[in-house]
This record gives sequence, structure tokens and C-alpha cells, in this order.
Amino acid sequence: MSDQRVYLDDIYASKESQGSVFRAVVMMAQEARFVNEQARQGFIELQKKPTTIAMYKFKEGKLSIADKKKAEESATAVDVSTEATDEAAADLF
Repeated sequence: MSDQRVYLDDIYASKESQGSVFRAVVMMAQEARFVNEQARQGFIELQKKPTTIAMYKFKEGKLSIADKKKAEESATAVDVSTEATDEAAADLF
């Protein structure tokens, strides 16, 4: 078996992609775009293609996908804590 492939067994076993082929492809595509952008800006020098790097990272379990609901909840929590801090600071003066 080639090590430059991601098999369905790898995807089904991945807790990050939750067994979804669509999620796995999105995760790898986003990582490949990020790696390619970093290379274009001169931050890194590529030894392999961005898609190959993304596949290796997926198989090693180093990729994750941000959940939209969790991101919105954490943004709301930050806004609430910022408002509470501002109110506490206003009370001091």
C-alpha cells in the first residue's frame, strides 16, 4: 500500500472527521491551502506538494475542523466576559 493515500479506513477511524468523507476532504483542502499560502509568502520551503503534506497531517491526527456553533459560543462568551470586565472597571472610577 502506498503511504501517499488516505484510505476510507483512515477516515472512518478518525475522530476529528467523525467518519465523514466530506469533513476529511474539507480538512485536508483547508490545510493544503494554508501550506500553499505559507510557501507563496516565503515562510516555508516545500519539500512535498501541499496536498501530500495535508494528507500526512490528517493520517497523523494533527488536523481538526472548527465547529461553527462552538466558535459562535466561544465568541459570545468572550463578548460577555469583556462586557463584565468593562463594567467592573467603570465601577472603580
